[in-house]
Amino acid sequence: MLKEAEIDRFLLMLADYGIKSENEFADSFFGEYEGNEDDVLQQFVQDWCALAKGCLPKQLLKQNNSAKLWHELIRFDFHRFVFNGNTYFFKRNF
Repeated sequence: MLKEAEIDRFLLMLADYGIKSENEFADSFFGEYEGNEDDVLQQFVQDWCALAKGCLPKQLLKQNNSAKLWHELIRFDFHRFVFNGNTYFFKRNF
């Protein structure tokens, strides 16, 4: 259970990314993953690729290099931050 101070800190982090209302949260939230290591980024990229299948060139999806896909393409569309041991992804454009 989060304490009030932790909730306030989370809300301040969201505000730093321009997410200031319930509707903005609902429109921009993409996912929450337990952990904050490279495996979280790899899982996120795999999930994103599964959703983007058919919208991206097959050559790009075949790279199978999560870090490269994140740095060269995906990071421009998402905010990523760690809070209380979980990694959150929010769409930049919502």
